[in-house]
Amino acid sequence: MKLEKMPFWAGRQMSVTKIGMLAFHAALLVVANGVSVAAATEGRASGSPQDEVIKVGSAELAVVLGAHPSPAEKRVAVLLAERINERTGISPAESCAKAAIRLVIGTVASNDKIKAFAATRKDIASLGADGYCIAADVRKPELYVVGQSDSGVVAGVGRLMRELRYKRGKLELPALEITEAPQMPNRGMYLWARKHFFGKPDQVDRYIEEFALWGGNALAFWFEMGMFNSFDDPEAKQWLAMYRRFYATARRMGMKTGLLMAVNDAYKSSPEKLRISPIIGCPNHYMCPSKPGSVEQMVAWQEQVFKALPAIDIFNLFPADPGGCSCSDCTPWPTRGYWRIAKPLAERIHEISPKTEIWVDTWHLNHKTFGGKDWKNLVANLAKQRPEWFAGFEVAVAPNHKYAAMSAEDRKYYNEAQAPLMVFPDISMWGNHQGMLVNKEYWKSLQAELNDYSPELMKGGWPYSERWNTDIASVTFLSWFWNSKKTSETVLDEYASFYFGPGAETGRKLLDLLDDGCKDPQRKRKIGEALAKLEGSVPDWVKRDWRWGEIVKSCRFFANRH
Repeated sequence: MKLEKMPFWAGRQMSVTKIGMLAFHAALLVVANGVSVAAATEGRASGSPQDEVIKVGSAELAVVLGAHPSPAEKRVAVLLAERINERTGISPAESCAKAAIRLVIGTVASNDKIKAFAATRKDIASLGADGYCIAADVRKPELYVVGQSDSGVVAGVGRLMRELRYKRGKLELPALEITEAPQMPNRGMYLWARKHFFGKPDQVDRYIEEFALWGGNALAFWFEMGMFNSFDDPEAKQWLAMYRRFYATARRMGMKTGLLMAVNDAYKSSPEKLRISPIIGCPNHYMCPSKPGSVEQMVAWQEQVFKALPAIDIFNLFPADPGGCSCSDCTPWPTRGYWRIAKPLAERIHEISPKTEIWVDTWHLNHKTFGGKDWKNLVANLAKQRPEWFAGFEVAVAPNHKYAAMSAEDRKYYNEAQAPLMVFPDISMWGNHQGMLVNKEYWKSLQAELNDYSPELMKGGWPYSERWNTDIASVTFLSWFWNSKKTSETVLDEYASFYFGPGAETGRKLLDLLDDGCKDPQRKRKIGEALAKLEGSVPDWVKRDWRWGEIVKSCRFFANRH
């Protein structure tokens, strides 16, 4: 055995300590019901001095699934095997007979070994929804990742991936002991369905999987009718097929599905006589809910879309940007035009799918263009009446958005209404530029708003992601859905450690230099030096990741700024 000092970035979370390190030099095997497949698992720690690492001699690692593994368990096993192989060259073994270490993953329902292990642990019995437990003891041949659900298993395996240390021909696993459960039940991501994402569907699939490994459990899209002439438009059919594909990817990872629909959206061929009176941010082909026949048509169109997709877990009624109408019959929009279409649409969706959560979004409604303070009447009425279909309100977290920014008084009003809440945070529109976005001060303002809501009411949300370059912001907000007090500094530490590998220390410094708020007078020079150092030292797998390309774009962006 050999004791070594761990670099400062390897510990990552102050609450986590490592009590040892297993070094695997040989092979990885996954076993499910006696059949070898490619598999995965994950972890966290507690024990003795954090700055010591115990290296144990070479051993063979087998990953063991239960007799009836879920699709999520099988897929996460494959992803672990792929990640280990890509970063170390270690491939699945041909036999498990000589495996010295067995990594057992699953739930109590899917894996008898997990069931037996859980019977010895009170903390597992009390795991919260989507929680996980990781137990890795260097003195025992079996290590465990226990999930309360499929999403918990995936999150646990993702955590283990981030704790592993990858070297060519060698895998190091710290001894770990942790139980963790998320603070909020809906930990989603909303991908804006445009060319930035949908031009690379294979990458989107892997991005969804990676999001689940970070602990995400929901994926949402908006079906923008105005992109198409009709439901039967061949391009509309292609987009719906793409949505079905991505929802299937999410389901395979134990995730929920969400659909955002602008309530008075319409196809480009909508009848002119039913169209809106112009309002900011809303295309003219949208329809006015106050004109005879328009509500019935809009509900029918949205029903078509809803039924064309797999079962939707969360349906969001979106009011504006785009959406709205400025005619006298629809004004003020929140309690007149918006409610005129939102109520029958919600009732129809609930009739079709009673288990679907239906959330009322209030984005833009606190701006004078959309009714000023009338949104308070909408909130008060719904909070009091609580229709059977009503799940809660989705509120904006966008402090720099002139139409969506919310005041402390606004947030207090929602807290006093005592209805469940989700957030729709702007992580894309404010200060967007080429390359990966890093803006810690802005993120702190988002976190402060999130934590201004009652924790008993807050159920999570959908960070609004327009482009690939919001990845760090997405991971940061997702981390707050697990622990709303976690600092962005800690998230950046974890991110750098996982995606820069042995170059984590330099990579972490580079992320600080790429922060939009960085005031270092030597910034350009230091960015160039850090990038050059990374380019000459990190393994190839770091550079093959699409995130590397976004980091390089950021470096060039700031290098060319005056």
